[in-house]
Amino acid sequence: MGVEFLILTIYFICVLYVLYQMALSVEDKLEDQFKIVLDADYLQTAVNTQLQQQTLYTAAAETQTVEGISGLKITFFEGEEAIGTIGVKVTPQGKRPLQPPIKTLGVSIANTLPDQVFLEWDRSAISVYGGPAQRVIRQVPGNATNLLPSQAPTTVNPGLQTSVTVTAESLLTRNDNQITLDVGPALVDFANIPAMKEPQRQYTLQMVLWVCSLVYPSDPALQLVLPFNFRIEVLPDHVALPILSWLLTFNPFMLGTSAKSR
Repeated sequence: MGVEFLILTIYFICVLYVLYQMALSVEDKLEDQFKIVLDADYLQTAVNTQLQQQTLYTAAAETQTVEGISGLKITFFEGEEAIGTIGVKVTPQGKRPLQPPIKTLGVSIANTLPDQVFLEWDRSAISVYGGPAQRVIRQVPGNATNLLPSQAPTTVNPGLQTSVTVTAESLLTRNDNQITLDVGPALVDFANIPAMKEPQRQYTLQMVLWVCSLVYPSDPALQLVLPFNFRIEVLPDHVALPILSWLLTFNPFMLGTSAKSR
């Protein structure tokens, strides 16, 4: 009876150890380990400084957070009356698990002005982990990516909004016997974050935005650089699922010790 009990004890220890390792693997994928935060104060200050240095428009910028997503809102005035706004958001933001990495960024823009708004990608730049600035490449659904021709700006006419997907030029790869380019594995890889110093845990998307008058098309356009700086915060360890919490806190070897003591 004692030998049978010992065999069963060893069997259950092995089963629980396998479940324990599975719990660790699943938790690495499910647990929110990082948080992406926009540097809203820097963005607001930088854009307002540019607006104060130009004389084409009277406008003011502010950052707003809606449903956990922070973005930029630029309000344009005629006298003291607001005539329209431009809203820009860049995602993802908020909590993120270790996997999957970020391959692309989403840019949303809404225009309620009576003027046209353009995002010029060939003059925009992206930098990851303090690395060198790279050209921003817009992903066009259904079209093959090619770096040779200039990219057409994203146009947002009055009263409209749009969303585009962008990535960095260096992330594009060409497979063997293939002319077109594909997006590579990771723009922002969270696996490297814990080993980095805090000042390096950041990435930046600087977009060039133009506002062009439809009433006076020969007038100069307003040009702004929108610096969306994001920092990656490492969250305290916690367990996402209760069953995983039990498995991760359970030590299967304690069962063997308890059995031997008997």
